[in-house]
Amino acid sequence: MPCNEFGENTVTNVRKFLPLLLATIALQPYAHAAEPPAASPAATTPVDEEEQLDEGLKRFGYLAGLARGCVVETQRVDLEREALDLHAGIARLLGTDRAFLFSSAFGYGTTVEIETKDCAEVLTNYEARVAKFRAGRGEKK
Repeated sequence: MPCNEFGENTVTNVRKFLPLLLATIALQPYAHAAEPPAASPAATTPVDEEEQLDEGLKRFGYLAGLARGCVVETQRVDLEREALDLHAGIARLLGTDRAFLFSSAFGYGTTVEIETKDCAEVLTNYEARVAKFRAGRGEKK
């Protein structure tokens, strides 16, 4: 039989370590049970305020784009002018990257066909959101 440098054969080595190996495998679940449960990543991660702001601007721009599709041609110019004013206000307050989020979502909202029955709700939500934005800036309109 082959021997190692200590003059022991490999079968003897396996017999020495086999009970230790089996005990380690058998007791492994108990070792993990003693550990405190790890908190879930979602529970410990604070809400990213930057991401919330970006998502809010996207929703606001999308709502403005939907509102554009709910007004008649004569009112569209005024709504578009108001959207440009909102864009400029966002750019001044939050920067051009965030203003771009608003304007790109506005553009996407203009491509969506909206049911006439939903227009009243869209316009109400849009007006409320514009009023909230203007109030946050200290404006009246």
